[in-house]
Amino acid sequence: MRPLFFSLRPPRHPLARFALGLAGLLLLGVFGLIGLAIAAVALTAYALRRLLRSLGAAPAAPARTSEPGVIEGEFRVVEPSRLPR
Repeated sequence: MRPLFFSLRPPRHPLARFALGLAGLLLLGVFGLIGLAIAAVALTAYALRRLLRSLGAAPAAPARTSEPGVIEGEFRVVEPSRLPR
């Protein structure tokens, strides 16, 4: 049975097979380097953005000191009739 379009079979000659494998590895390396370059550009842009934000940021407010036994927070009183049983 013949395939509809074409079939990809490796060449029969050993040197052609070696050259095809070498071309595949070269192509894989090029794509890998392109990916690393894109990652380096993205990380550099992120680092610059973070640096610029830290330089232009307002100074942090001083932390409030409280008593060691006090836990601050918000609360709401729930009626006993609304509690789950």
